Amino acid sequence: MPLPHWTQANFLPPGRHQADLADIYERLVFDAPHQNEREILFSALNSYLGVVSKVIPAGRAWVGGEFIARTDNVPGGLDVVLIPEDWGMLKRLQGPAREALYGLLTLRGVIIGQPVMYLNQVQPVGGLLDGFLAFPSDEETWEAAWSSLGQGFPELTW
Repeated sequence: MPLPHWTQANFLPPGRHQADLADIYERLVFDAPHQNEREILFSALNSYLGVVSKVIPAGRAWVGGEFIARTDNVPGGLDVVLIPEDWGMLKRLQGPAREALYGLLTLRGVIIGQPVMYLNQVQPVGGLLDGFLAFPSDEETWEAAWSSLGQGFPELTW
């Protein structure tokens, strides 16, 4: 189902909108200004979701941030909230699989050893997006926060 048309305020109408990557490309890249910059963000999203599906076999992703607004400003990034279908499977991840999961998430206040350094924020895909994991009890909080902005957002399922 295609994403709805832009509102007069240049946002998607409020609420969650089921979409696939083709729908997102059509509305948020092709039908928006700064297509070259949006192409880069779309490629980051596409790659990111490809890796996510290898670590999290089934779930949903909500897409937000500057990418989902049709403004004259060049979008600087996008946000992705991951909602896994099977939390038990994620809790059982160990070793490289667990490390891969952490590599998909935006981490704040990170300390790295050898040489010791403090990083304010570590983001996936070279900083083009922020990835967040919504715990089951947090899903309503995320939706309320994003809905309070007066705009809608795409939801992808895999």
